[in-house]
Amino acid sequence: MKKLKFNNGRFRILQLSDIQEIAKTNPDTINLTREIIAKTQPDLIVLTGDQIKGYGVTMAHGDSRTNAAITLNNILKPIKDSGIPFTAVFGNHDFFGDADADFQWNIYKLYDNFVGENYDFDCIPVYDENDNAKFCVYCFDSGLKSKGKYFPVKDELVNKYKAKRDSLYNDNGKYIPSLAFQHIPPADIYDSLEKVSKDTKGAYQGANSFKDNYYTLPSYAVNDRSFMGENAASPDEKGNQVEAFKEKGDVLGLYFGHDHNNSFVVKHGNLDLGYTQGMGFNIYGPGKTRGGRVFDIYEDTPDKYETFTVTAKDIENFRLEWPVKEFMYTHSPSSVSEGIKLGKKVLLTAGIAAASILVLKHIINK
Repeated sequence: MKKLKFNNGRFRILQLSDIQEIAKTNPDTINLTREIIAKTQPDLIVLTGDQIKGYGVTMAHGDSRTNAAITLNNILKPIKDSGIPFTAVFGNHDFFGDADADFQWNIYKLYDNFVGENYDFDCIPVYDENDNAKFCVYCFDSGLKSKGKYFPVKDELVNKYKAKRDSLYNDNGKYIPSLAFQHIPPADIYDSLEKVSKDTKGAYQGANSFKDNYYTLPSYAVNDRSFMGENAASPDEKGNQVEAFKEKGDVLGLYFGHDHNNSFVVKHGNLDLGYTQGMGFNIYGPGKTRGGRVFDIYEDTPDKYETFTVTAKDIENFRLEWPVKEFMYTHSPSSVSEGIKLGKKVLLTAGIAAASILVLKHIINK
């Protein structure tokens, strides 16, 4: 694997999540990918799952492997053209039919600028000019949905991280500052949100085992770039991953996607937990605030980092080729439960309108 190094004292990572495309790929997704790469000029691109919309209706027709290959080659073209090193983790929607993890990983490996080695757990070091590891990028497989539930990152992978962390310590005489990436948020995210009353403006009901409570962003996480537009579809239970990260303080932040309408960073002790919004235009998402997240790490202070998002709104002269589809998906519910709520609102609105017409007719006739 090609060694990644700091560039003039800085190393920049671009995270793109939830592209969720199909073989008939939306050109707006491809164009935004290309434009964000050009604008940010990262040193590493990390795709954090659901690159493929495996449940898409059109993906069900024809050979699943062929459809997966076409989709991946379409969405990876702007990354290939950039020549920038990239890696990926899988999400809960990537696999379908015979297009399993091994098959898709082998497609990624065909790209000269792909630097991933293992799809379940990976560590990508970043070196200084003397070939000393100064930073590390961890990638985790956060698993699939089973019997209607998500589950914490497996202890097997947490133990792999600990072994790698300790190996880096032995090689360098210190713990190496790091960032970690995966698709699904840990249940610990609910500890970092503010629990509020049901009628609080902007509050979202927790998912599954957290459904008895309502949450908003804590005040310190609110700014003109952050937003919380749905609940956290996390596992019901906490695993050991977050506490393992906090043991030595080497992992500065854990970042994920999965919930397309969320983009914010909250604290869990000394660990940042961060959402990156959805990227793709072929799935529900936050309008023209679809985009990616940038991380800047500095060689002199690798234990600190800066992060910000870049969206379609930030791209000068960005124009949608399929605006009707963008409008439709922007106003689509984020889940079945949200769809039911929307349906109830529509029926209620229709009922009120019908009643108003009847009352008006009665007044006129009277």
